[in-house]
Amino acid sequence: MGDSLAQIINARPVGAWLLLFFVVLGFAVTSKAQGNKHKPLILSAEIVKGMMIYKLDGKRVEDSKSNSLLTNLTAIVRARGNAIPVFVIVDVRAPFSEVGKLDTALAKADLLRERKLFVTNFRDGTMNEIHWDETGIPIPLN
Repeated sequence: MGDSLAQIINARPVGAWLLLFFVVLGFAVTSKAQGNKHKPLILSAEIVKGMMIYKLDGKRVEDSKSNSLLTNLTAIVRARGNAIPVFVIVDVRAPFSEVGKLDTALAKADLLRERKLFVTNFRDGTMNEIHWDETGIPIPLN
């Protein structure tokens, strides 16, 4: 009963402590990887000084051929799968055709399952979600 913690640790074989260490390390790595798979992907298009700037999870893309949006999306799908939520954030000053461009890139990477579209004013931080509906709405003729 009077054993100190140091005596108990010294009494255990080193192999048992190493095994315990690797088991705990394995759980930590597995939970980190699984947490990253469900983390939403953020794709943004912002007008800065008259130019469209694309970012994927805060990292600028489309600034070189090797750093294209599609290349980065494909790498993310390989690493995390295609069942991840995607938040598309488009600058309110951007032409609406930007939504189509981003949607096309997401479709090519097979990332349309769980996507949400937001229009934002980056200057004042306001943001609104655009809801897509599969049902067409008739346009009145009169």
